[in-house]
Amino acid sequence: MEKMTEENNDLAGRGARLGAVIIDALIIFPILFGIAKATGFWDTMLPRLANGIPLSMEENIVAFLVGQTLFLILNGSLLIKNGQTIGKKIMNVKIVSMQREQVGIIKLYTLRYLVFSLVNQIPTVGSLINLVNILFIFGKGRRCLHDRIAGTCVIRAK
Repeated sequence: MEKMTEENNDLAGRGARLGAVIIDALIIFPILFGIAKATGFWDTMLPRLANGIPLSMEENIVAFLVGQTLFLILNGSLLIKNGQTIGKKIMNVKIVSMQREQVGIIKLYTLRYLVFSLVNQIPTVGSLINLVNILFIFGKGRRCLHDRIAGTCVIRAK
């Protein structure tokens, strides 16, 4: 059992953070699927992937940019205003600096989200690094690797 200290008594629980990520995924993936279906990307991609033919570099870049753009459209204003995604708002948690201050959107987006989204594009290695990123939440401060890199933590919103 983790000992509560003044420093961590306001930290969001791991369950609340997981819930926020699940909610965010349940919102973004159906929209991404709709975009892929509407543009024909899904119909051309699926048979190729089923036959072991990977996406081209250009297709990967387009898919990545569409996903990042959609993430910012859905969550950008909440991140700027409160350090929250839709899922974090629903779960009543928010991202702050270690001093419990609001974090600027550039730092918040680039270090917490973009860096690991880019790393995740590296075949195999990216997935392993992402797993390590997530497993850091089981440390004493309940901070993922992306929190440590960005100098942030996730706390219960008041």
